[in-house]
Amino acid sequence: MTPEEIAQLTALLHKLPESNLLPPHMPLAVWKAIHGIVPIPAVEVIITTTGKDFLLVDRKDEDWDGWHIPGGYMHYRESIPSACSRIAKHELGIAVIFEKFIDAYMWPDHPYSSALSLVCICKAAGVSNNGEFFTEIPKKMIPHHEEFLRTFLTQD
Repeated sequence: MTPEEIAQLTALLHKLPESNLLPPHMPLAVWKAIHGIVPIPAVEVIITTTGKDFLLVDRKDEDWDGWHIPGGYMHYRESIPSACSRIAKHELGIAVIFEKFIDAYMWPDHPYSSALSLVCICKAAGVSNNGEFFTEIPKKMIPHHEEFLRTFLTQD
């Protein structure tokens, strides 16, 4: 990049917060371009009622077909508990109580990003309008999510 291009890119990046174009309002093309080179944290929300069960959602899209842990990317300056609550409400229509963080995982093979998953346990504070509770890991799981659940199931 030329010094002029660097100055232009810097100026454009500084305009993002001024224009309220930070996640989740950032244009998808800009988000994917940034996300492809900068790790962005996501929360994986293991929701339980008993400490032995967990809520999974069936997903079918271009990246995955099968069960997965609810999750999503954190917003600018959002706390981990707030991100867990927002995602549970959005994906499942359920309120949750953050209990603890149990693991971090950097995805070496994410389909479009440099994602850092923060695996969290939350207690259900209501009835979900989506998903199903399990006590054993189903066969058709996102492989990394299976690892997260094994960590959850073997914790003290």
